[in-house]
Amino acid sequence: MVDVDYLTRLELGVEAWNRWRDNNPEIKPNLNYVELSATLNDINLSHTDLKYAKIHFAELQNANLTNADLRGADFTIVDLSGADLSHANLSDGLFLGSVEFGGANLSGANLTRADLGMCVINYGLFFRASLSGVNLSHANLRQASLRFADLSGANLCGVDLCGADLCAADLRGANLFGANLSKADLRGVDLSDANLTYANLSEAQLVGSPNFGKLGMYDLSYLNDRRLNWTNANLNGAHFDRTDLTNTKERV
Repeated sequence: MVDVDYLTRLELGVEAWNRWRDNNPEIKPNLNYVELSATLNDINLSHTDLKYAKIHFAELQNANLTNADLRGADFTIVDLSGADLSHANLSDGLFLGSVEFGGANLSGANLTRADLGMCVINYGLFFRASLSGVNLSHANLRQASLRFADLSGANLCGVDLCGADLCAADLRGANLFGANLSKADLRGVDLSDANLTYANLSEAQLVGSPNFGKLGMYDLSYLNDRRLNWTNANLNGAHFDRTDLTNTKERV
């Protein structure tokens, strides 16, 4: 259960809480099962235990949730736009109502089996995020960056990925029925066994070598010859207007 002392500190407000965290960086607060319904913009909840928390009608814009444990957390009507959730564990999380992640950093986050249907995550950063089995049906992921993200077996029915960067993402067995992938960067993506029925791939980038070298700290030059793989993918009714299919391969 939630530690009463930590909850009391939290109730003193964001400024007091952040000052205490700055003075005690070694402490990892225990707020599991907490019920939060407040304006907590810019709060530092990094490394905090928030398992099974109920976060309803809250504002967490630009919050620091790096490495937070949010397994099984329940989010309803929450604004997380601009928040840093890199390497947070949100597996099995439930996101109901209007949850706003616009511009949030979810690099390396674990969102396995999380329910993010209908969420707004445009311009979100998901570099190397674990999204296996996630529900993102009808979510807004326009211009999001999902390079090297694991979306295997994900439900992406009706998702809006217009202009998204999906370079080298794993979409094996994903359901992309009616998804909007127009103008998306799909170089090096693994779409084997994926369902792309009625998906919109107009002007999507499917060919050419991704410039992985620009990622700097990661030496990924060995992937420069990787090509899109859609072995056994279902492409019934998919739309490819002005999409270059030259030299695409069935296998990587």
